[in-house]
Order: sequence, then C-alpha cells, then structure tokens
Amino acid sequence: MFNYFLLFRVFTLFLFVLFLSSCSSEKKDNIKTSKKYDGQSIIVIVPTLHAGLIRGPIIDEAEKFEKKTGARIRVVTPSWDETIQKTKQSLTDPNLNYDIFVVISMWTGTLLQNQNVAPVPEWVKEKIEWEDVLPIYRNSVLSYNNIAYGMPYDGDCINLYYRKDIFENPSIQQQFKSVTGKELSVPKTWSEYKQVAKFFNGWDWDNDGKIEYGNALLRKKSDIAMLQFFATSAAYAKHPQDKAYFFDPDSMKPRIDSPAFEEGLKDYIELVNYAPPGVVNYAGHDVRNSFVTGEVAMALDWADLGIYSVENDISILNDSQVGYAQIPGSEKVYNHKSKMWEDRYNQVSSISGSWSFFVNKDTKNKKLAFDFAAFMTSKKMTTKYVAISGNAVNPSRYSHFKDYDSWTKSGFSKEAAKRYLNEISKSLTNDNIVYDITLPGAGRYYQALDESVYEALKGNVTPKEALKKASKRWDEITDSIGRKAQISYYKESLNE
Repeated sequence: MFNYFLLFRVFTLFLFVLFLSSCSSEKKDNIKTSKKYDGQSIIVIVPTLHAGLIRGPIIDEAEKFEKKTGARIRVVTPSWDETIQKTKQSLTDPNLNYDIFVVISMWTGTLLQNQNVAPVPEWVKEKIEWEDVLPIYRNSVLSYNNIAYGMPYDGDCINLYYRKDIFENPSIQQQFKSVTGKELSVPKTWSEYKQVAKFFNGWDWDNDGKIEYGNALLRKKSDIAMLQFFATSAAYAKHPQDKAYFFDPDSMKPRIDSPAFEEGLKDYIELVNYAPPGVVNYAGHDVRNSFVTGEVAMALDWADLGIYSVENDISILNDSQVGYAQIPGSEKVYNHKSKMWEDRYNQVSSISGSWSFFVNKDTKNKKLAFDFAAFMTSKKMTTKYVAISGNAVNPSRYSHFKDYDSWTKSGFSKEAAKRYLNEISKSLTNDNIVYDITLPGAGRYYQALDESVYEALKGNVTPKEALKKASKRWDEITDSIGRKAQISYYKESLNE
C-alpha cells in the first residue's frame, strides 16, 4: 500500500529546505548589493577641452567608483565659457548645485571668495598621501592663507623643448657659428632664444624637403595664451626677492604697465616672426603637433609635450631626438620697489595652469564628495595618468619622479625619462616662481590683458600702449570687486 503520510513528510521537508535556501540566497544578495554609498549621488563639473583633456580620466574612473561604492557620480562637461558661468552661478543659486569643482588654478579665487569650498580634512590628506605632494603644490597652489583647499589632480609647469638631434648635429653647429659667431647651445636667456629661433627659421634644416621654422608658442586669443606671456615676461619682471608679480601687494596697483612687462611683450611679439604661418592662432595642441611633426626646432609647453612626443601616433620623433630645458631667463631683472633695473641673471619657473579638485562646502554628501575627490587625486590614480598622453595630467608628486616603469611603458627609454623628469623637477623646485592669478575676478584680469596683447600682436598698438590700456582696465576690475578686499585676497594668495 502506498504510504501517503511518508510522501507528505518528504514533500514538506523539501519545501522547508527550499525556503531556507531562498532565504540564504536573498541574504547573500542583500549583502552583495549593499554598498558604502548606495542611494547617494554627487555632481562633478569640469570643462570640455580639446579631445579628452582633464575630463577624460574623470569620466572613465567615475564609472568604476560607482560600481565599487554604489554611488552615483554625474560628470557634467560644459564648454570653457559655460563652465565659468555655471560655476559662478552655482555659488549663489540654490537651484544649481555642484558638489565638486575641477578647475584650473586661475579660478581658485572665485571659489574661495566667501568660503565657497571646504578645507581638505585630515582623513583626506592621509588618504591621498599629502606629504608625497610636492611642496610647491601642497603649500602654494593648493593652499590659501596656509590652509589647504585643493586636491592635486594635475601639476603644471612650462618648459622648453628642443630638437636634441639637430642641436647636436656637427654640420648645423658649424653653420650656426658661421652665421652668428657663437656656439650653438640650448638658450639660457630670451636674447639667446630669439637668436636660435631666428637661425632655424625658414629653411630645411632636417633635409626632409620641407621648410622648417624656429619655434612654436601658444598665441590663440581667449585660450590660455596669457599664461605663456607671463612665462616670457617673468625673467624681466619677477624679482627673486619679491613674491608678488602681478600687483603691488599693498595697493593692488598693476605691475604690468612697467618696463619689465614691456620688455617681455616685445619678445613675445618678435618670436612670432620665427614661427610657422598662423601661429597667432595656435592653441596648445597646435604647438605640440608642430613640434612632434618636425616643423619647428623649439617649443614652449607644459609637461604634456614630453609624453606627447613619444606616445602620439602623429609624432615622427623618438625620445633620443627630444631635449628638455628650463624656460629662458634674462641678464637683467626689474625691481618694482626701486623702479630700477638690476644687472643679474634671473631665471624664473612658471607654475601655471594646474588643475585641482575642490569640494563645495554646502554639498549634502560631503563624505562621498571628498572620497571621490581623494580617489581621483590619489597617488595611485595620478601615477597611472601622468605617463599617458592625451589627458593633460602632469607630475605633481615626489613619487611621479621615481616610478620610471610607468614612463618606459609609454615609450621613453629610462635615460630619456630621467632627462625629461629632471627638467620638470628643476622647474618645480625653483625658489623663483610665477603662479596664476588666483584672485576673485582672475578671468576678467586675464581677458582684459589678453585683448590688449592680441592687439599688439597684430600690430594695431605698441607694446607700451597695450599694457597701459590693460593696466587701466585691471584697476577698474579691482575697484568693481573692492580694492580693500582684493588686497587682502592677494596677500593671502602669496601665503605670506
């Protein structure tokens, strides 16, 4: 006889086991999907630049951070001008809120005005290994009044790049000496730079059947050409015993209307004569392309050009053909306090254009915002990107100069990587430095000077007239913001 009672007990046991299994599976699924920042979201604003510069790694890594933490990271990438407008608007409009600002250093003052961003907490400093960050960034670019507000995503300095193989060619050296009466060497002053650029301009010095030119520099209006103008003028106008450069720190009187900046502007204009046609409209990528395709003998650029030379598909150069050096200096420097020239060699490093992460002090998810900022500005993350072309993330840490494996994987030989990093290191450890303007209204100051300088480049006004006009507009901008407040901001930006 069939035992229905036994069958019932077996079926009941089966259902019970199935129930326990389901509960266990559900419990595992809950554990698996429960993540640190489930349900939390932040918005990161970063401008759209050429190709994927600056924003590319952020977009790529945000997706990985989301999967790991459960957070929602929305990266918005307006145009350059829109980013400025939206950033300013978000500081006063409660309906437009960004949790993280990824900005070039010239926008720092606008963010710090009225304490719009939060100081970097100690736990974040520990997480990003703060002491590994070079002092020039840790104590100056990222700090204001000796308080750290920014986190180091990109370190920028302008350097000189030159065709090492051409400079070392005996035939070229002999020809240079016969023309100039001097030995061909890497220029140490702007006077020497102009002479070398003039010599290489307008003939086929590499025997490829094409006309080559002396140099390439950033000149495009409304880009960031002002940063290279300030780099050119620094040798004349940045006194080694004076931390101030753009303004008198006690009065905010502009220093640009002075013999020193006039000398720098004359050089800035003359160098156009020894450059490819159309250089007055060159943006950063035009400068890089001009150099790596063999069109020019020298170029001034940020650290991007070194890695661009060895890793970019359009480059015809290998690392042995590229030389690296400091931007030229001058045999004299102007003392803005005595109003006198001093006969002394003066070489200045230009630490400008750096990109950093700042966290909005009013963000609702501050822990998440700082955690993502720390994730992107960490030693591990920045080391990953500094040796990859096309993202504009440049060295900013001690460790970036020690990890040769990253650079050799990108195409450098170890010897070339050492030469490249050594020159960047020299720039970043120079005691005489020019930084960006980091005051409220910095963009307005730059725009006013940019417009006047461009008129001088086109020959519509003299250098003196251009700088006098720009200086007047700078005074108007200062007064419109508030001179007393700007004096305070400027002194704080000097970290004195």
